[in-house]
Amino acid sequence: MNLIKSEFYKLKVSKLFSFCLLVCAGLAIFIAIALNMGVAGRGAEDFATIAETISAVTFLELTLGLGFLPTLFAIFVSLFTAGEFHNGTMKNYVSRGFGRVQIYLSKLNVCGIAILTMLAVNILSACIVGTLLWGFDPYSVATFSNIAIMLLGIGLMMLAYSSIFVFISMWLRNIGAVVAVNIGLVFLFSSVLMAVNYIIGDSLTVSDYWLTDNITALASLSPENGIFQRGMIVGLCYLISTTALGCILFKTQDIK
Repeated sequence: MNLIKSEFYKLKVSKLFSFCLLVCAGLAIFIAIALNMGVAGRGAEDFATIAETISAVTFLELTLGLGFLPTLFAIFVSLFTAGEFHNGTMKNYVSRGFGRVQIYLSKLNVCGIAILTMLAVNILSACIVGTLLWGFDPYSVATFSNIAIMLLGIGLMMLAYSSIFVFISMWLRNIGAVVAVNIGLVFLFSSVLMAVNYIIGDSLTVSDYWLTDNITALASLSPENGIFQRGMIVGLCYLISTTALGCILFKTQDIK
């Protein structure tokens, strides 16, 4: 319990966390204003066509499907977790008698809550600015259940990403290497899987089993049949497997 309290206190006073919260809110506001200016700059006919489809809920679909949130979360978890090895905090935890699994799970829990908080700030900001600019859902394209399913799916994907980022951070421990690998997983791994898709043809779409493609598919008020179920399975598999592997690996590592 003292360990969890210590982790939450560090999160509370973390300037990095405060900065990331501001970025989450600021990016949603900036994208909304830029989109509105772009729409207003179109011709009268194009403006009328676009204006009939855009709203806070459709803007929320857009922002959740972009890749900047996982990238920001990768940077946050990398610095927040790997930094513990750099400043000696992790060694102090072990020397004070805390179990390795307890240490790992406390870090995982705090990073997961931090990421969900940043996600909530981004969603709330997008909804507020979208409502002010275009109305929340003036064309009745969304229902409560559709929005809830979308947010639940995206939330699980982000928790799965958090688990992967913590696993990499606790494994590599070097801040530079951790940041590079975690950002690479967000940007480059999807491209690698797309190349594999081209090689093996239509028999199997391997990118369907990676988080990035599932986030894109789940960021929709009307996802295709089976998308939500597949996303839940993929997210839970990554979340559970990386947590288990991380606990096992951390128990065997030397901490200096």
